[in-house]
Amino acid sequence: MNLTELAYKYQKLLFFIIVIFTIYGAYSYFTLPAQEDPSITIREAVVSTSYPGMSPDRVELLITKKLEENIRKIPEIKEITSVSSTGSSVIHVKIQDKYFDIKNIWQNLRNKVNDVQKDLPDGTRPSIVNDEFGDVAVITLALTADGFAMKEMYDMSKHIRDHLYGVKGTKKIDVLGVQRERIYLEVNTAKLEKLGINPREMMNTLRKQNIIHPGGEIDAGARSFVVEPSGNYESVTDIGDTLIKIPASRGLKESVIPLKDIVDITRDYIDPPYQPAYFNGKPAVVFAISMLEGFNVLEYAPRALEKIDEIKASMPIGYNLDIATYQADVVAATIDGVSLNVIQTLAIVLATVIMFLGFRTGSIVGALVPLVMVVSLALMNIFDIKLERMSLASLIISLGLLVDNGIVVAEDVMSRMENKIDRLEAIKQCGKELTVPLLTSSLTTILFFMPLMMAEHTAGEYTRSLSLVITIALLSSWVIAMTFTPLLCFYFIKVDTNKPKKDKPGLMEKINKGYEVFLKGVLKVRYIFVLSMFALFIFSLYSAKDLPKRFFPDSDRPQI
Repeated sequence: MNLTELAYKYQKLLFFIIVIFTIYGAYSYFTLPAQEDPSITIREAVVSTSYPGMSPDRVELLITKKLEENIRKIPEIKEITSVSSTGSSVIHVKIQDKYFDIKNIWQNLRNKVNDVQKDLPDGTRPSIVNDEFGDVAVITLALTADGFAMKEMYDMSKHIRDHLYGVKGTKKIDVLGVQRERIYLEVNTAKLEKLGINPREMMNTLRKQNIIHPGGEIDAGARSFVVEPSGNYESVTDIGDTLIKIPASRGLKESVIPLKDIVDITRDYIDPPYQPAYFNGKPAVVFAISMLEGFNVLEYAPRALEKIDEIKASMPIGYNLDIATYQADVVAATIDGVSLNVIQTLAIVLATVIMFLGFRTGSIVGALVPLVMVVSLALMNIFDIKLERMSLASLIISLGLLVDNGIVVAEDVMSRMENKIDRLEAIKQCGKELTVPLLTSSLTTILFFMPLMMAEHTAGEYTRSLSLVITIALLSSWVIAMTFTPLLCFYFIKVDTNKPKKDKPGLMEKINKGYEVFLKGVLKVRYIFVLSMFALFIFSLYSAKDLPKRFFPDSDRPQI
């Protein structure tokens, strides 16, 4: 018993399944996670380590080399590059393209980096591993202020960030453009030499005064107290009051002197500014808001806007919080544009089919197309395929391919009915004879797109949804063409077997006649024709080298 016979036997169950898939497919269109382009895996992490004041050569020898040696033990590593500068070591780690689930790899990287920490020089700050380059900011905000210092803007930015984290689906908020204050000590070398103070010892004294160490625990019988000593510095005045030891010399005893008496202490911002941000020409603090995986940006962004409006209402006069970029508008425009293309393509396909097959048969074939669309959307939801440029474009590509199955089935059933075969027997014979050939035809097309899904590089990852959705659409088309389409033919196709033949040929007869004449002409000069086609093929290969090559088209938005 083939698929068509099963569909006829259990047609009530088939109609129920179709209704369920139709409802779920329509629901999926409005609820699937939407984004502008497919997600790609960023296979790069940065390991940053600092030791203030250490020379580049010593940073390379004592920090960078040790970290690199241990990181190289990770088998998935593709490339390691590093930059050692004064007081800073930055190591870029790249993973081989064939790995897609890289969370465990990054955890292994962190473990390797942590293993080296005990071997680094005393005073080295803990290494930081940053592997979050793939996060996309769905909203960026710019905070500007008239009459407020950067420190006050920074305090306000922390308040804003804490409130934004209250939006459901928020993954991370990067605060950019903040200029942190620094304490500058301007040393008079001549004065230090006169007093006999060693600059290095002076800096060690400052470091020890502000260091934090675990103090242990005091056991007082029934109660115990945890001692947590903290640094002494809370202001510039505290730093200036630090006592610096003056060594004994020329018969004078050892003494101390306040730091403010021998150096000039100022509090200011880094000059030149470090990665400053501007909005409409004004210094700004920028918030880059990233969304958790699996959330729909078209649902998340409006929730974030509500929270932003609440924050604006509570801000002091003089502060302005503006939206710099809003990804939801871009995604909505992209989805709407591609969806419109799908509808236009669908209308063209339906009109073409009805024009050549007649209204009744064309409508039966045309019913296959929207049904395959909603079933494909339902399966995309099941297999966690997002709505984006490539997945929707693949639906457009598959439209012209999937309709063939319906045309072949409808034409075959109608042809058998015209030969006075019983309706039920006609659909049974159609299912028996066409199931394997149509499946083979669909699989051939699917295999053509399969290399895109199997490619082990970023380009393959970007186009993977293309091959997946085409596979889903064509297989859905085959199943529906062998089950639902024969039932529609059984109930709705009308064939008048006693209808006299037309005196004048119709449109299709004229097209078939012209095609027949063309084939006969080609067969008369078949050798010349084959050689011409081969020469044309060679010429096309030669001409391909002059075609511009570009994987991505130019962006239509002035945004990086």
